Amino acid sequence: MRRIIFLTFLWFLLCPLVFAQVQVRGTVFDDNKEPLIGAVILLKNTSDNYNAIAGLDGSFSWQNVPSGTYTLEISFIGFKPFSERLEVSNEPIRRDVVMDTDSQVLGEVVIMGVANRGTDAQARKLEQMAKNTINVVSAKSIELSPDITVANVVQRVSGLSIERNASGDPQYAIVRGMDKRYNYTLVNGVKIPSPDNRNRYVPLDIFPAQMLERLEVAKSLTPDMEGDAIGGSVNLVMKSAPDEFEINADFQLGYNAIHFNRPFYSYDRSTENRLSPGERFGRRYEANMDDFSTENIIIRPINPLPDIFGGLTIGNRYMGGKLGVMLGASVQNSFRGADRDWYKIDVDPLGTGRPSLSSYQERQTSIQQFRMGIHSKVDYQINRNHSLSLYLADFTLNDFEAREMISSDRDISPDNINATYLFQSRVRSTYSGIRNATLQGNHNLKGGQLLMDWSALVSRAEFERPDNAIFSRNGGVVNGVEMPQNIERRNPRRWEKHFDQDFTLHLNFLYNLNFVNLPNAYVKFGGMFRDKERGALFNRYRFDPNPPIQNQGVDWNDFTDVSWELLNPSGTLGHALNYNAFEQIGAYYLMTHLEVGKVDFNVGARVEHTNQGYVSRTTNQFEIPELTQIYTDVLPNFSMKYKPKSDVNLRGSYYKAINRPGYFEIVDGISDEDDEFPFKGNPDVTRAIADNFDIRYEYFPRANEQFLLGAFYKRIEDPIELLLIRQTSLTTGPRNLTPTNSGTASNWGIEMDFSKFFNKFGIRANYTFTNSSLTTIKSERVRENPNDESSQLILREVSQTRPLQGQADHIGNLSFLYKNQNSGTDIQLSAVYTGERIEIVSPWLDLDIWSRPFTQLDFSIEQRFSNWVVFLKVNNLLNSPYELFVKKPRKTEQLDFPLQDSPGETIVQREQFWQSFRLGVRFKFNSI
Repeated sequence: MRRIIFLTFLWFLLCPLVFAQVQVRGTVFDDNKEPLIGAVILLKNTSDNYNAIAGLDGSFSWQNVPSGTYTLEISFIGFKPFSERLEVSNEPIRRDVVMDTDSQVLGEVVIMGVANRGTDAQARKLEQMAKNTINVVSAKSIELSPDITVANVVQRVSGLSIERNASGDPQYAIVRGMDKRYNYTLVNGVKIPSPDNRNRYVPLDIFPAQMLERLEVAKSLTPDMEGDAIGGSVNLVMKSAPDEFEINADFQLGYNAIHFNRPFYSYDRSTENRLSPGERFGRRYEANMDDFSTENIIIRPINPLPDIFGGLTIGNRYMGGKLGVMLGASVQNSFRGADRDWYKIDVDPLGTGRPSLSSYQERQTSIQQFRMGIHSKVDYQINRNHSLSLYLADFTLNDFEAREMISSDRDISPDNINATYLFQSRVRSTYSGIRNATLQGNHNLKGGQLLMDWSALVSRAEFERPDNAIFSRNGGVVNGVEMPQNIERRNPRRWEKHFDQDFTLHLNFLYNLNFVNLPNAYVKFGGMFRDKERGALFNRYRFDPNPPIQNQGVDWNDFTDVSWELLNPSGTLGHALNYNAFEQIGAYYLMTHLEVGKVDFNVGARVEHTNQGYVSRTTNQFEIPELTQIYTDVLPNFSMKYKPKSDVNLRGSYYKAINRPGYFEIVDGISDEDDEFPFKGNPDVTRAIADNFDIRYEYFPRANEQFLLGAFYKRIEDPIELLLIRQTSLTTGPRNLTPTNSGTASNWGIEMDFSKFFNKFGIRANYTFTNSSLTTIKSERVRENPNDESSQLILREVSQTRPLQGQADHIGNLSFLYKNQNSGTDIQLSAVYTGERIEIVSPWLDLDIWSRPFTQLDFSIEQRFSNWVVFLKVNNLLNSPYELFVKKPRKTEQLDFPLQDSPGETIVQREQFWQSFRLGVRFKFNSI
């Protein structure tokens, strides 16, 4: 595979040499020297006709054209037809043509605007004209890519990597090595709440990719942007009404290759109770076994149906173009799986500084994902000075997960004639969604000297996980004979709910400084207010088998046959996840824009006042039952853009930003519902504050081509990281993941982004190198007398310098494209590389848990037939495993475990997700 990629890359490099041998060639431009992609070119005389369509760089070519006199004709909508005589002889001919705009064909001029929206050309123009450092992915690039969600798309942006969900799909964005907590998500420029059950960051896999007009990633802020993005922001610009009637529809069938090797594990959700007994009958109700369903706990292996993906958008304008309407819907139902090897790891108690493995687990997970998106956007042009728009959206992501697990203190193998195993079955339904309503207005006042825009948003995100159940049994092998499974004690069933609700107002004014003898000089000022309410509800019931010993195959065969005793009939309401949180943010800003010669300046500041806290719904789990944090931040901002030529920018910027802790991160309590480690809040954790510097050179040789080279530096005070800390002391008590402020960190890096097209061929590449540094206090266990092996073990604190959690040194993307407009064929081969990074920070010296470098290779091919397109898309061609490890060898005297054959390191986790295939058809119609 690597040889194929190399040869393909070499072939692309040699393409210009091949094209240089043509006898007649040229390029078609508009008057701005932008290539007119898709222009129709005809070379004809009385006996021969040669046809061509301008390629991705506007070029055309013919080989072996006989000598003679020809007429060269070029046509493109919105431009005057071009015609000239051409004498062809034995010498090669090159003819570059600049087309003239047909200003009298008004309808066609409008068509040009429609054609440009959502294209790579529009994306490059937005990057060039922006006041801050941004990257834009167009709808056209998303359409051609193998991506089905926004999370898939962001991993292809320079400087961005992703964090995956349980099924191996991308879920959260990591910008420039800054953990997902340091970024925020916008929809049409307005921040939205998160359905995440602990944090404020939004899972990007909830958004279907085909609803996007473009994806904007801002890597630096301006004063009119919210200031809590040390890493950057991700803005989802949703499709809006076209100028003419348009329909886009697609339908796809898919399959995950993991199901060629093993079945899909399913369970019956029809009997699942969405409400716990306490919710149904009241807090004081004492439940009995009849209040709990049983069929939904049984896991059955099946052959899954194919994945189904479908989307539809319809848009038009009415009332002479004043009223625009866009409606869209998307449904995705997929069956995914993951095979995981997992190791329970701890510190060697003998003081060698090496990790110790105490058990090994094999996990097989199956997840049915149901994703649905519905959105509508209506805009109305009241008159030339006033317009309104209303955006309504409802995004749903439901995960239905079944997991079978075997755990042992040694290798799980038939060769072990004596072994003890723990068998565990888990079913977990997760319902999450975001509903959003945004009303916006734009107003031109005082003859254009004063501009005003505003937005009002009401949005609610919800997360629900009902009847999360675990069925644990123990068994084993004695003298090679498999023993029946006996039921473990304390099998839990849990109900969990969260909501996050926002009411947000934005108001902005722009005053043109016409009295200043400088072009485009203005002052911009405004403010924002957000009132956020967040609630969490949790209830858990525990069950013991009664009688304690029930023989498999005699007393029971599955969960429905077991006799249970309910240990806590009233449930466990005294839990950390029963709380209400609140957050009010008031902000205002002032900035000015000046153009002096070839330099644009933007100078300003933003002030944000935060009132954040929580009130618990219970007291027996909290030392601090309620908490309020109030603080004010002044965030200065400066940026400049030097334009030595029309297609070149040199940018520089500085901005200060903050990162607030998540809502549950400041709640004083422990949630023990995670697979690996419980989570403990920290009321003492405070916001992080960062100084951010950015420079970038930008070159846009053509409309869809670019070369970007930049560098950045960040200094972060009190960065927030999840540390693995014991509850009572370093040596006793359970280990918890706890948010903690960790000193002062630095993060710097270099970015490159490049795209180039050669007629039918194109290459896109980006690379980011990042280097972060953070010094924190770690602990190690050593001998009191290093020369005496019998001396007492003591704990001591030492300093360790390491990268930031989640920061990868190397991130790269490489895509090869082929687009034949004559045949209607599009092909793309894309590779994404993410270097190693720290996933979990350990309190012990040099025992942090790292993820291995990860490479994903994706492929897509499309064939157009008039208004129809047939396509094939394949993700994760290489079946790249996701692995976690510690950079130290484990104790050599331990029993053998699988995968532990790499010298100098210890494997902690390994997951495989296999390939995903999709075959589909797309239809597009417009009345243009």
